[in-house]
Amino acid sequence: MGWFRDLLVFTPGLESRHGHASIRSHLKDTLGQAQLVNFKLDDNIFGQPHASGLGPDTPVIEAAFTFETPRALGKGYVRILYPHDGETPKAMMMMMMVSDWKGHEEIIYESGVYDEHNVSWGEIRAQRHAEIEKDPFVIVVGGAQTGLQVAARLRQHDIKTLVIEQTARVGDVWRNRYPTLALHTPRAQHCFLYQPYPSNWPKLTPRDKLASWLEQYAETQDLVVWTSSTLEPQPRYNSQTKRWDVVINRNGVPIALHPAHIVLATSIYGDPVIPPLLGIENFSGRVLHSSAFAGGKHFAGQRVIVVGAGNTSVDVCQDLVYCGAASVTMVQRSSSAVVSVKYLLQTFGMSFPEGKPTYYSDLASAGMPIGALCELGRKMQPIAEEYDKEMLEGLKKAGFKVKDGPDHSGQLYMVFDRGGGYFVDVGCASLIINGKVKVKQGTELDHLTSTGVVYKDGSDEEADAIILATGWHPIRDKLKRTFGEEVIDRTSELWGIDEEGELRAGYKPSGQPGLWFAAGDFAVSRFYSNFLALYIKGIELGYFFY
Repeated sequence: MGWFRDLLVFTPGLESRHGHASIRSHLKDTLGQAQLVNFKLDDNIFGQPHASGLGPDTPVIEAAFTFETPRALGKGYVRILYPHDGETPKAMMMMMMVSDWKGHEEIIYESGVYDEHNVSWGEIRAQRHAEIEKDPFVIVVGGAQTGLQVAARLRQHDIKTLVIEQTARVGDVWRNRYPTLALHTPRAQHCFLYQPYPSNWPKLTPRDKLASWLEQYAETQDLVVWTSSTLEPQPRYNSQTKRWDVVINRNGVPIALHPAHIVLATSIYGDPVIPPLLGIENFSGRVLHSSAFAGGKHFAGQRVIVVGAGNTSVDVCQDLVYCGAASVTMVQRSSSAVVSVKYLLQTFGMSFPEGKPTYYSDLASAGMPIGALCELGRKMQPIAEEYDKEMLEGLKKAGFKVKDGPDHSGQLYMVFDRGGGYFVDVGCASLIINGKVKVKQGTELDHLTSTGVVYKDGSDEEADAIILATGWHPIRDKLKRTFGEEVIDRTSELWGIDEEGELRAGYKPSGQPGLWFAAGDFAVSRFYSNFLALYIKGIELGYFFY
């Protein structure tokens, strides 16, 4: 395989290299300049050298280590192919990253005693909040899991940060979604930075519990959050002062602020995709995007067509059946990758096992470049298909078209590659197989009539409601309305895999000074938020320049 990840160590970027020639070229002029010293193997039980494996017949030894540069403290992770048949061990993957700037390390915790017990915590908190609200150094736009974890990380780096959230309460981003929504990864994978869940927390976190957790997380992490607040068009960046001129609409009151940095933690999704529906004015039923779906109970006794075949669509279909819809038809226009939640829990359980500190799980995951994950996915896909064989065969017989991901790499790679085109089964597959959810495959809606739809293949179907689980436009289009095309056109793409094999999730310079993206799932923002903090602190220290 031969993969190397360089996260701020040799170059001021987050990069991956594959193959001897590419790695050699990357290190040729930078290895000596980095002045790496004090390499030490991690002696923690979870980081010390230990036997592991990457799929069938690939035994490895993996280990964490630390090192230093003149400016930074560093951490790394290595995997070495270690055959049992006497063959020579070979380096497979190595990741090296800056973890802290020397003399400006991330704060672990404070004493809790202030001015020799003469000042209360309440007074300290009020003072800090007032300072941040008056003159924040960073404004984070978006108060869901990514924005809050970024803000918590920046706080521990002593960076004054204000979070603005457009909804009325922290957590409403999740409360306002469909009621049966739950996360598809185990709690050890989607726990929060600095703050793991209680031991009796559900394995798969439900929507409302997550919403409440977000609200208390903002409180316990001492974050400054303005709800019912939005960024007014158009912020202006002053290249002389290196500050933004922004206006925040806080519950109808305009407030002018001048942060040095704006972090956009508003997800990768913008406006909902609403396909053109010829004849919609004639349809006597209801048409809505899945973002407005408030639960299947509102459709009891109705004939419902759901357009789309991804995670949202199957959750909506399952809820409709459970709540007594008269009929449910899923329109699958192309094909979808499918994996059972049982298989996913097993695979994620190996990467994020219960009882293992999140730090070491994140470090080991960071030691697996996205390109290497694709290679591993191709190796593991036959195992996944065998595990879910009965389900997949049943889906195919029911007319549902299944695919195995790009280049046979499976469902997980699709999460990073395009963020859609798959579903994790938590019960809807059996409903498709037994006919309770009918599948209309390989076509799409041509036009609507007063009583239903006509498909492009010429067939028709009566319906009382149509739910469009058709996804979302990219967030960049929406951001242009706030920042203007000129600013957003300077910035890098968001999501997908870049030419260096890295995830386009942000957390590094965007191309526009003072503007940053932060995206991805819980684990991505939990880990990569540190690089965002290091960049911002590094600019302040003069280590990076725009």
